Amino acid sequence: MAPNESKESGVEVGPECVDLLEKDFSLGLKPQVVKAKQYEAEARKRRGDGRWGVVKQILAAAFASVSSVSIGFITAYSSLTLPQLRNDTTVDYVDARDAGWIASLPSISSILGSLVGGFAMDALGPRMTLVLTALPCLLSWSFIAFANSIALIYVGRFITGIFLGIFSPVPQVYATEIAEPRIRGLMGAFPEAAVALGSLLCYAFGSVMDWRWLAVTSALVPGIPLFISMLVLPESPQWLTKKAKLDEAEKSLRFFRSRSHNVKAEVDAIYTNIMESDGAELSIWEQVKLFKKPQNWKPVLVVFLVFMCGQFSGFAVVTAYTVDIFNAAGTNADADLATVIVGTVRFFSTLVSAVLLDRTGRKILLIISAIGSSVGMVSIGAFFYLKNAGSAEGLGMLPLVSLLIYVFFNELGYGPIPWLLSGELIPLAVRTIGNGVAVTAYSLFAFIIGLTFPLLTDLMNAYVVFWLYALFSLSGVLLGIYLPETRGKTLEEIGQFFKPKSEIEKPLKKNPYP
Repeated sequence: MAPNESKESGVEVGPECVDLLEKDFSLGLKPQVVKAKQYEAEARKRRGDGRWGVVKQILAAAFASVSSVSIGFITAYSSLTLPQLRNDTTVDYVDARDAGWIASLPSISSILGSLVGGFAMDALGPRMTLVLTALPCLLSWSFIAFANSIALIYVGRFITGIFLGIFSPVPQVYATEIAEPRIRGLMGAFPEAAVALGSLLCYAFGSVMDWRWLAVTSALVPGIPLFISMLVLPESPQWLTKKAKLDEAEKSLRFFRSRSHNVKAEVDAIYTNIMESDGAELSIWEQVKLFKKPQNWKPVLVVFLVFMCGQFSGFAVVTAYTVDIFNAAGTNADADLATVIVGTVRFFSTLVSAVLLDRTGRKILLIISAIGSSVGMVSIGAFFYLKNAGSAEGLGMLPLVSLLIYVFFNELGYGPIPWLLSGELIPLAVRTIGNGVAVTAYSLFAFIIGLTFPLLTDLMNAYVVFWLYALFSLSGVLLGIYLPETRGKTLEEIGQFFKPKSEIEKPLKKNPYP
């Protein structure tokens, strides 16, 4: 077959697109994972084609996101459990000593999980990583369910946090790598919507069962469907190409694309620019050395800052201490019911975000999210200020309304956008380390916020703490202004944002393959 011709569709794809299946990788040459412009130009002409392919992409991303439902259970579990543990005599729980650690331990152990997950995803692929970790995550909840001491609860929370770190980037990477550019925002929002769904289910189940049965439910509800669904899905075509499993990469693409799609052209176009090693099969040390290039460290820094703004806006506090916040407000609202309402609004907001991300773009949603989250935190802080002043009479619904405003706007942008950007901005060449940095940032900031909230409210008035979160939330406005817009852009086009002009203008090196 000629290099510029496809047997499947007869579409001319340009001289840069060569038949990878005819290439010999025994010489040490490493396959790349970058899309060529010829394929992208062809893809834009088929906007109305391949609806069934789009449906399969969406379903696959949804199934992969079941792992994020598990994350929702892990992060929301303490909100329902802490009030129950205060009245449980079967474990040696002390509120002042244990509350902050039970709420925040998964965040700190998820840093270890992110390192494990990064290496596993690189070695095994996103899909196989989820298959192999689904059942161990399910079993890890048994430490909590059958705990007879606070130490075992600590162990259980620590281990589930490891899986939180493993699961966090995987569905995002999988969705990004199988998606066409026109629906990448929609599919990239699925994992955050699944986290919100998991939190909502945890709130709902926790309102009618005790903390031990809630641990069992937290294991079974997401764990079993995740394991079964990922068994039947194909691996990421990008990862397969990176590993030189080119026949399997074509099979994977045939599953995710329409019948008329030029699969061979896309596989041929998945690699280019071999001499620059962008996306090559690299060791960790080689990836570290690549961080000297601005196109590699700048996107990681951007993702790091977006995670920082989102977490320091106080979201970990809202998910881990929702019931406690309502109890501290001393209103007539039922704390468990209010928590379910908050979870429902959070899930609804993620659906709205999924619809808007490919319409309005990432920048405007991040700015709106930063402002709206700040308004919500200022409002709840105002309630506690008025309560301290003895002027909160008749404002019993203000804490609930304030939290609903905060959660809605936070999930509109701060929730899905950092994870979406981690899949879009971080180059494949440094993705193992880059995603590790991103998840570490998310986990570390969540740990700091979750652990310090009880300490801060003991040291100062609660309204001051909430206003500090509001101030951090506003910092996202400035970040949103300078954030590159990725809506509708191919992964190759996004990579151009951070390259020096001299490299952008420099002609591509000649393809080394004959």
